[in-house]
Amino acid sequence: MCTFGCRTCKSQPDCEGCSPKCCSPCISYCIFDLESAVFDTRHVYRKALKELVRCYDKRIPDILHVQSGPMTISEMSELFCRKLDIPMSWESFRYELNERTSHLIANPPFMDGIERLVPHLRNSCMELGLITSSNEANYCSKIRGREDFFENFSTVVCADDPELRAPKPEPDVYLIAMSRLGDAGPDCTLVFDGTPKGVQAASDARLPVIMLAEKDLPCCWSELAALRFEYLDDFEPEMYNLPPFTDPAPKRRSSRRRTRYSQRLTVIRARAAEAAAAEEAEAEEEEPAEPPPPAALPSILNLRE
Repeated sequence: MCTFGCRTCKSQPDCEGCSPKCCSPCISYCIFDLESAVFDTRHVYRKALKELVRCYDKRIPDILHVQSGPMTISEMSELFCRKLDIPMSWESFRYELNERTSHLIANPPFMDGIERLVPHLRNSCMELGLITSSNEANYCSKIRGREDFFENFSTVVCADDPELRAPKPEPDVYLIAMSRLGDAGPDCTLVFDGTPKGVQAASDARLPVIMLAEKDLPCCWSELAALRFEYLDDFEPEMYNLPPFTDPAPKRRSSRRRTRYSQRLTVIRARAAEAAAAEEAEAEEEEPAEPPPPAALPSILNLRE
C-alpha cells in the first residue's frame, strides 16, 4: 500500500488498496459535517421538542417536523410557538429547547458506519476534512474522549474560524476546507452532509454531496445531492471508484430499511449493465459481416435441361 499523500506513483502493484487518485484522477478528498454526518444528532431536537411542547399539552403535527427541517434553532422556535399557540415568547422557547438538548448535544453518538468508513478512507491514501457549526471550545468538548478517531481528519473548520465570513447555506465553509486540504477541488472531493443547508452550500461550492437524511424529509430538499441515504453504512466506496471495504459489513438491524435512493441506485446499476450489454450487441451488429459463400455452380445436368 502506498504511503499517505501518494499522488504520483505509477506502479499498479504498489498502489493496490490506495485511492485511485494516485494513479488517475478520481475522488481523493472527503469533507464531513460533524453534526449531521459524523455524529447522529438528527433525533435530538425532535425528542426535545416533543417533551417541551408536551408541558403545554400540545402535540406536534408531522408537517411541522418537516417544515422545520432546514431551519435554524431561532426560526424553528418561532415557528412552533406561532403554530402551536404556546404561551411564551419564541426567545424563551429557544432557551428552554437549548437547555433540554445541551447535555445530548455535548456528547452525541456516532453515526452508524462512520467508525468504519473514516479509518478506511484514511488508510486508502485519502485526506479528510471536517466542518462544524460549533465553535472551537464546543468542538473540543464534543470530541473529548474520542480524540484518536478525530486524528483521521487533517483539517477542521469551526464556526468561529477567522476566515469564515458566512455560515451555511453559503459555500464559504467548504471552500475554506478545500483550500486547507491542498490540491482538493470539485473534481476530486466528496462531501458528506445531512442538512438541506449543507447540501446547498456544498452544491454552490460545486462539490458532489452525499446527503444523510431522515426518511420523511421531502425529496425536494435533497434534489441537489448526488446520493441520499438514511444511514451512512448504506454507502459503498465503490460507488465513487474508491477502494472497497476489506472487512465484512456489520449486520444490519432488523428494523432498518434501505431508503428509496439506495434502492434506486440498485435499479440504476442494473439499467447501466443492460445498456452496456445493448451497446455491445449493437457494436457487434455494426461490424462488417463476412461475405456469403459463392453460390454453387449449376450442375451439367441442369444446363442440359
